[in-house]
Amino acid sequence: MKTFIKSFAIAVLSVMSFVASATNKNEPASNKKSFAVGMYQTINTMKMNVLIEKTTSKNLFISLKNEKGEVLHKERVGKNSQKYHGKFDLSELEDGAYSFEITDGESKIVKNVNIGTKNPEPVNQDRFISLN
Repeated sequence: MKTFIKSFAIAVLSVMSFVASATNKNEPASNKKSFAVGMYQTINTMKMNVLIEKTTSKNLFISLKNEKGEVLHKERVGKNSQKYHGKFDLSELEDGAYSFEITDGESKIVKNVNIGTKNPEPVNQDRFISLN
């Protein structure tokens, strides 16, 4: 039950930060983004959920990059899609720093992710993801 409460709290906080970033009225018009991004990890997995809500009909490009800036995965969200939910399995990636880069050609949002291993012994590996 505690796990459920923790996962529910994390999901609520992620959605609240997603909504807050999408409804910030104090930003100058020139700095407003045509999309908002929210991310959360599926509890007890190495899967990252990426949520995007668009306010214009532009194509978006999502890239997963490693520390060297090499693109490991890239996909396009079509201009007719107003919402996107992608689930990325990061279990095959080595420990290190990665970034999700979302852009419409003018605006860009970068979300940094760190992958690590708490216990390096293969039998008891305990991997984690942390968002920056």
